[in-house]
Amino acid sequence: MSRSRRTPSHPVGLPGEADASTNQLGYRILQEIRRRILNWHYPPGHHLGEPELSEEFAASRVPVREALRALTEQGLVEKVPNQGCFVRQPDAQATHHLYDLRLALELFVIERLARHGMTDDWLALMRATWEPLLNVRADAPVDGDLLVSMDEEYHLALARGLGNPYFIDSLKDINDRLRFVRLVVVTTPHRIQTTAGEHLAILSAIAQRDPEAARRAVRQNLQHARNQIEIAISKGLNRAHGREQAKASLPHDVDTAGEVTPTNADRPTE
Repeated sequence: MSRSRRTPSHPVGLPGEADASTNQLGYRILQEIRRRILNWHYPPGHHLGEPELSEEFAASRVPVREALRALTEQGLVEKVPNQGCFVRQPDAQATHHLYDLRLALELFVIERLARHGMTDDWLALMRATWEPLLNVRADAPVDGDLLVSMDEEYHLALARGLGNPYFIDSLKDINDRLRFVRLVVVTTPHRIQTTAGEHLAILSAIAQRDPEAARRAVRQNLQHARNQIEIAISKGLNRAHGREQAKASLPHDVDTAGEVTPTNADRPTE
């Protein structure tokens, strides 16, 4: 799967302000379609028709076409000759490749942090978030979305400690693509406790300036989620197709996607 982060550039024949405004609209369309794909609002195989998307976003086909081209380069959309663009089928091997990349990035980050250390205030702040989760009740309700956001923020905070913006940008992109796996993994209070313990072990290794221990802790933390890739894809497919079947059974004027669509007030003037 290509990981290009290319966004719509300068469409031909739209000079000056029209060119800039079309790029901005194309980027907004790109981000919204990407969000829907990564959150399974569009199931694999879903047809992404230019006329329908142009009407929905109150845009010409130029920014829509640019957005779909960028999503094709990112590996989220497949263009079929004479048929159009479709959401790509999830690929377990490609997801494992993303975890390989994530592991390589995070091992580099954690080794640097462990060698150079972090301030006591920074470590205390990180611990304050995760230590209370070691004592989560066995019957406690699990807010998967919240916990996934917390987990993503934890790993991004480590990358911020390195001070390299390219690492942060790369990890944000990987987080978006792997969120569906994390949502499957973080499902029980026991897993929350385990994750908290793994995160605290990483912090302890940083505090002790022990790069090897830090690397082991990161590997263990990432491996739990990686073991669930195939299960996550299966569940995601079932949910996405179930949502499509439910939508098909309702009147056409009922909006069931729960997605943000532009209103007259929200639509750009371009």
